[in-house]
Amino acid sequence: MSLAEQPGTSESASAAADRRARITRRARIAVIALVIAYFFLPYDLRSSISPWLPFVAALAVEGHFFLGGFLRARRGDYGTATRDRGPQEHDVAELGGEPWREARTVAYEGEEHFVPTEGLTEEEAEERIAAYLEDPDAALAELEEDEDDEDVDSPYRRPRYLLEGAAAVAAVAAILFFASRPGGWDAVPAENRARAEAVFSREATRIAGHRTSVGCDTSGEFVGFTQDADGLAFVGGTHAYLTPPICNTLYQLAFKDRVHSFPQTARAIAVLAHEAWHLRGVRNEGLANCYGFQSGVQIGMNLGLSESDARSMMREQLATNASDVGPNGQYLVPRGCRDGGANDLDRNSSAFP
Repeated sequence: MSLAEQPGTSESASAAADRRARITRRARIAVIALVIAYFFLPYDLRSSISPWLPFVAALAVEGHFFLGGFLRARRGDYGTATRDRGPQEHDVAELGGEPWREARTVAYEGEEHFVPTEGLTEEEAEERIAAYLEDPDAALAELEEDEDDEDVDSPYRRPRYLLEGAAAVAAVAAILFFASRPGGWDAVPAENRARAEAVFSREATRIAGHRTSVGCDTSGEFVGFTQDADGLAFVGGTHAYLTPPICNTLYQLAFKDRVHSFPQTARAIAVLAHEAWHLRGVRNEGLANCYGFQSGVQIGMNLGLSESDARSMMREQLATNASDVGPNGQYLVPRGCRDGGANDLDRNSSAFP
């Protein structure tokens, strides 16, 4: 007995395909829910989770869907389904047309017409053909009524697909809405920006020894990607500028008690301290880094960190200084930047920075 002749083969293959389709559909819905949930997570939790997670999850689901179908086709696991090029069971149930899977051709007024005879006995088929030849419109109307009645009990209900489609559209709309919302420093209200810049200026003034003003350069005129700098200060002057990401990291720490990440927060504190030493009159970039790492401990504490956390952050900045500056050797701290060294700001303390 050939595969095509084995009883139940087509039905079991169709059931397995339907089961796989349901699992894939549910997995896709779960991924959509994961992506939406990611955008609604509290800031602290969301910032600790890589945005690659939902992307990798979606990629895994789609990759499994594609490779699974490809490999099953190569192995011939579809059975007789691979030879059935007609509408599949779920297509017929969703879109209609089950009675048309078997039809007979009849001549009516010089033209050929198809009369559906799916599931009918020979006698019933002859009666339908006779009814069609007598009044084609009435016969087709009766057929459509019968097909609508069958759809009620169909496991593939059109409303379910409509709801799933609507849910997918709503998910995409929600993602676009939240993705288009201002983020970072742009999302901080104007009055809070002013308060934050006043705090940054206060810290810089304490180091510089004279009144200073620290602003966040949202225009990119002084710092940012085009200038390849996170901060800028006029040596011995009164004005310094920080990039919006640096400002936002400092703002989140000082006003929201949030640490974006250990290295990111450490970098933001070090940049503010570095520019403050330029305002004090230190021109050498490496020396400004050395002094900034030491002064950054107090800045971190003033912005809400514990002494141990602030000191750990600045020690991390000092330890990674050589790898961070790369070929730009002017930012490399001098040899005296060590405990008890020539550039130690507090030789009475063994803590460095």
